[in-house]
Amino acid sequence: MSTSMKNEEELAWSPGSHSPALDGVRGFAILIVTVYRLCKELDPTSHPLIGVIRRFAPIGERGVDLFFVLSGFLITGILLQSKGKPHYFRNFMVRRALRIFPLYFLSLLLGLWIIPTFVATDWFDMPRKEQIYLWTYTSNLRMSWLNAWCFGPFDHFWSLAVEEHFYLVWPAFVLLCSRKQLAIVCVVAIGTVAIVRTLIAMNPSFEIAIDVHTIFRADALAMGALLAILLTSSIPRPQIRHVAVWTGLSTFPLLAGIAVTGKRLLGVPNTLCPIFLMAAMALLLLSSRDHLSVKTIESRPLRFLGKYSYGMYVVQLPLVTMLPLSAWIEWLPSDAILRSLVYVGGMFGLITLIACVSFHLLESHFLKLKKLFQ
Repeated sequence: MSTSMKNEEELAWSPGSHSPALDGVRGFAILIVTVYRLCKELDPTSHPLIGVIRRFAPIGERGVDLFFVLSGFLITGILLQSKGKPHYFRNFMVRRALRIFPLYFLSLLLGLWIIPTFVATDWFDMPRKEQIYLWTYTSNLRMSWLNAWCFGPFDHFWSLAVEEHFYLVWPAFVLLCSRKQLAIVCVVAIGTVAIVRTLIAMNPSFEIAIDVHTIFRADALAMGALLAILLTSSIPRPQIRHVAVWTGLSTFPLLAGIAVTGKRLLGVPNTLCPIFLMAAMALLLLSSRDHLSVKTIESRPLRFLGKYSYGMYVVQLPLVTMLPLSAWIEWLPSDAILRSLVYVGGMFGLITLIACVSFHLLESHFLKLKKLFQ
C-alpha cells in the first residue's frame, strides 16, 4: 500500500501525538555530533585509516543543523497547537526553562567556579574571562564580534544560545501571524539568510559569525518551522512528499561533493545541509511505520540516545577538555586503530553515562513540573 493510502495513524508522525521517529532523529543527531567531537582528538598521522576518518569526521558536525531543523519543527508545532489558549507565552517559556536551564546553569557553575576552586587547572580559564556571555546566552554573539572561538570547553554553547534566541522571538511570530503569513516569514528568512550569509562569507573577518551568529543559523530553524506548517496544512501529503524527494535528490550530490572537497564555499553548506535535512525529515515522517527507514530511526538505541541527547551535548566538550586522548595514552593499546576505538568508545560511554545520571538525578525532577504549565 502506498504512503498516500495509509491512514494518518499508520505514518511515522501525526499531528498532536508523540512520534518515536523524532526521538530517533534526535538520537541520530547526537550520535554523529559526539562521534565527530571525539574523532577530532585522534592523530591523523598515526595511521592512514585514522587520517581518512579525520578527513570525513566533520560531516558529523552537521548534526547541529539537524538539531536546528528538528527544533524549528517541534517548537512550531507546539506553538501552533497552543495558539489562542490561556497563558500562551508563560506556559511555553516556563516549560522551555524547566527543560534547558537546570543542566545548563549547573554546568556553568561547576566549570566556572566549583571545579577551578578545588582543582588547580587552567581548563576553564578562557570561559571564566568571558563568562558574562555564557550566563546571558550571548556567547555566540561574542564569538561573532571577536571572530574567535573564545569559550574553550564551552565553545559549543553557541548553539544553545541560538536556540534560546529562537525561543524568545518565535512565539510572537506564531501568535501574530496566520499560517500563510508564517510560511511567508519562513521562506523570506531562508532566502535572505542564504544570500546575506554568502555575501558576508567573502570577508574573512566574519568567518566565525557565519557559523554561530543567530541570524546566520536562523534559516535552519525556519526550515523546520516551515515543515511543521506544511505538514499541518491542507496541502496533500503526496504532493509534499514529491517535492521532498526531488529536493533531496538535487541537494545530496552537491553536499557529497562538498564533503569530499572539504571546502567551506562561502557558507553554502550551511544553506544546503538544512534544506536536505528538511526534505529527509519530511520523507521520514510521511513514511509508513513499517518502512525500513522508520524502523531504523525508531530503533531502541537511537531513541535511547535521543532521550539523553541534551545532557550528552552539554557535557561532551568539557569532558573531552578534562580527559583528552593524551590523558588516556598510558592505559590505551599501542596499536593506533585499537587505541582510537577504545578512546572513542570509552569516552562515548562515559558521556552517555554522565548524561543518564544528570537526567535521572536532576533534569527529570524539573521536567515533572512541566505538567503545571500544560
